[in-house]
Amino acid sequence: MKALLIDTEKFGFVEREKNGSKTLTNRCGRDFLYYALHYYLPTKFNPKNLNPTQIESQKLFGLRLPSFLMWTQLQFYKLPKYLKTNNLKLFINEKEINLFKDFFTAIFFSRITYQDAIKKIEQSIDKGVASGIDIGLKYGGLLDHVIFVYGYDQDFLYVFDTHQVPILEYSKLTEDNKYLMRLPKAVIKSRWTTFGRVWELKKDSV
Repeated sequence: MKALLIDTEKFGFVEREKNGSKTLTNRCGRDFLYYALHYYLPTKFNPKNLNPTQIESQKLFGLRLPSFLMWTQLQFYKLPKYLKTNNLKLFINEKEINLFKDFFTAIFFSRITYQDAIKKIEQSIDKGVASGIDIGLKYGGLLDHVIFVYGYDQDFLYVFDTHQVPILEYSKLTEDNKYLMRLPKAVIKSRWTTFGRVWELKKDSV
């Protein structure tokens, strides 16, 4: 397996928050970004300081929205500017995100094939770049799930999640509360739609 230079024993894994007994939904983008930010800036973003729930409550990326309004993407309207203050830049399907309109357009209108997506993810891992695979769950990919990618081999991606999505065919690799998961490439291929995406968070060279 090829992987990012991460010590999984020390990495800042978190669990998705719950409302009573129910796991909150539609926060995978926020959670991916937390893991990517923690990867680059672990003393600033970590389970005790600026974890996903704190990021949301402080509205660092955008509006704080109920789950049924997440499709608007307004929870990310401040994201490009916020990332820039941390010398980072987001790319979605190789589209550079400088403004919220870039983010919105990339989410709904950018396209990448499954083969190119896997190639891009593997290139990112090889270069030490934080990346995420965004795959469909239901409704032709309109309901999706983006996950931080830690490593890869011939048949699998190894990903960090914050909970286990029941309908996604991936398996947990540890017995503790770390959601280090093995995701078959065959599952990604079977679930790939026109809304499939690769997210990359890169150090801003500008």
